[in-house]
Amino acid sequence: MHLLRFTFANHRSFLDEATLDLTRPSLNTLKLPEGTSWADHIHHADGIYGANASGKTNVLDALHYMLGAIGSSATSWLDRPRFLRTPFALTVEAIAAPATFELEFIHAGKRYDYRFMTNTDGIVEESLRVVNTRWKAIFTRTSDGRVKGLSGIPRVAPRELVLSRSAQLGNTVLHPIWEGLTSGFDFYRVGEREVVERLDHIAQQLRDQDISLNELVTLARIADTGITHIEVEEHKIPAKLAQLIARMLTPEADTNQEAAEEQSSDDVKDLSDFIARNFLFRHGAEEGKLRSSDESTGTMAWIALGTAVIKALREGQVLVVDELGSSLHPQLSRLMIDWFEDPVTNATGAQLIFTSHDMTLLDSGRGNREKREQVWFVEKNSDGASELFNLADFPLQRGSNIVKQYLEGRFGGVPYTVPSLIHNLLNSHTEETE
Repeated sequence: MHLLRFTFANHRSFLDEATLDLTRPSLNTLKLPEGTSWADHIHHADGIYGANASGKTNVLDALHYMLGAIGSSATSWLDRPRFLRTPFALTVEAIAAPATFELEFIHAGKRYDYRFMTNTDGIVEESLRVVNTRWKAIFTRTSDGRVKGLSGIPRVAPRELVLSRSAQLGNTVLHPIWEGLTSGFDFYRVGEREVVERLDHIAQQLRDQDISLNELVTLARIADTGITHIEVEEHKIPAKLAQLIARMLTPEADTNQEAAEEQSSDDVKDLSDFIARNFLFRHGAEEGKLRSSDESTGTMAWIALGTAVIKALREGQVLVVDELGSSLHPQLSRLMIDWFEDPVTNATGAQLIFTSHDMTLLDSGRGNREKREQVWFVEKNSDGASELFNLADFPLQRGSNIVKQYLEGRFGGVPYTVPSLIHNLLNSHTEETE
């Protein structure tokens, strides 16, 4: 999976259309230039910067929303009382207006463009195109659910995407594309909850032998954590408790006691995943072991995010990370970026998209234009709407100190602070206590 462009409008803090373009100027034709690969013509690490509350996370959220609709609009989303959408909320017109989402991507060597438009009732438009000698429509769909270009799917419900429904029907044309999109992206959100969930997933991967403990130890050693050994401690829940949970999780349990116990026994086997798992870490030659809760936040964040990075590099995924570096040393964050930009470690052409406040991560301080194209800013305009723009759009002199100019506010994307107001806060507290 390679992402070329992502375009969206009227989502959360974004009102007007915004485009995250991950292509290099060398890609100036629809088809792949002879003697090259798609990986030669895309960015492998793009950073989005901006002040707090500027809306930079909403760029990632819009992408997450689009992929969520692709994955679930024909299944779990239909259980919701209303169609799921979050338009720009500061004007009545925007709330009622449609939102648009568009992905241009490479899957299995082919170039696709997929887009859809939504309103409060559901899907207004949807289309998928592929490049042969030029763009060719695979299907189009209108607000009444009618589908043109596909056999076997003449119509879909107003609140479901054709691409999502086709996956349920096993459509031979669309199902591989749906699978590529839903498995080709991984979203890593900032916060302790994300780390805990990732560690639990890692424990399951260890059980299923998708990764090894040696790989985790190697990852820990890369970051100089001092960890020399890792093991997983498991505590299975008692059988009686497992049966009780099984009955509680079965909405239509059989009233026949014997049948219910037999059903619960079967469910207990399915509850083998319902196990308390704890990581234990050994440092150096010490015999004592530390639990995850005893390790530093940065160490756990490194292992949690690091495994996602390794998976993306191995499988050619697009890894989307919110607030890269929030719990990591800058050298570790830069190391991850280097892995994506090095064709030796990134043989699959994987991509990293991240938000951050650290402009030095992409080493664009005095970089060339190619590096500047990988830097994006988000800033709110006078109407409170977020806007996305690229560093390469600014005229810069050779040797310009971009990090310094960014911190000075030359490109926007920084907070306009009013530090003098601290005196008002301190004085008001003093007056109240007198």
